[in-house]
Amino acid sequence: MNIQQALNIFGLSGELSEKDIKSAYKKASLKFHPDRNQGDQVAAEMMKAVNCAYDFLMQNLDKINAFQSEEATARYNYGEELENVLKALHALSGVIFEVTGNWIWISGETKTHKESLKSMGCKWANQKKMWFYRPEEYKATNNRKSHSMDEIRAMYGTTGEYKAKGSRQLESRL
Repeated sequence: MNIQQALNIFGLSGELSEKDIKSAYKKASLKFHPDRNQGDQVAAEMMKAVNCAYDFLMQNLDKINAFQSEEATARYNYGEELENVLKALHALSGVIFEVTGNWIWISGETKTHKESLKSMGCKWANQKKMWFYRPEEYKATNNRKSHSMDEIRAMYGTTGEYKAKGSRQLESRL
């Protein structure tokens, strides 16, 4: 995770203090906490992303304001966008998804949901034979090296795989 990814989870931009980050974390954790959303896999995934972003920002507090610029203040709230996509994926039967970094990788019975996935902004990764969702700002322009899913999981971490439609967690690969 990089600074912009972490800031996007909270929808933060501009000059920030430790108080701003703590306030955004408190607001997000109240919204997604497992005790308030029992059995909700989307909330559980979002809470993991919120915790990861908070830890990263608190460890890199000195670098944050140096990173911020006028361009960065125009960023969107990726946390809200991620939540919407996870909710939509959770409603698709037979779909398996995992959050890896700020990307969502989608497999399982996706053929019947092709148009729904496209309308969510998901793209097909031909080499991996999987769908993925990522924010537009993460489109690679110069990194054309192909990575296996295991390499991607090792580089960015994963929160585990989930089957849509209320199925149990399949496997955690942390």
